[in-house]
Amino acid sequence: MNAPPRIASLVPSLTELIVALGLRKQLVARTGYCIHPAAELAGVPKVGGTKDVNLARLRRLAPTHVLVNVDENRAETVDALREFVPHIVATHPCAPEDNLALVDQFNEAFAGRPGVAQRAATLRAEFSRARWPRRSRPRAIACCT
Repeated sequence: MNAPPRIASLVPSLTELIVALGLRKQLVARTGYCIHPAAELAGVPKVGGTKDVNLARLRRLAPTHVLVNVDENRAETVDALREFVPHIVATHPCAPEDNLALVDQFNEAFAGRPGVAQRAATLRAEFSRARWPRRSRPRAIACCT
């Protein structure tokens, strides 16, 4: 097996997913907004916020993977990360169903790590059970004048 990834998460929800997938030991950096689950994250260094990442500190932590989100992180931050991070995992879930693809994306990015595939399958199954019925009529109507 390859060397374990060194993961930095710049998105709170992705930090939670990393922990849920059993990859907490590979998490080497997080933002100050990445606070859940608190007990698991207590020893993980903070590298600023989602929009004001301390790139020098992050560089010193030598991540192999940085998790970003189109809506959470600035494009110029991601561009700067490309100079020293081998793998940038960019995400953009827009609807609940998109989280299934997100779990699959992480499963692929961290393939070979013990338990990730099984935990990804469990999350997928839990999401499928939690689906809500589609309504035949919209609950809200937006209009413009």
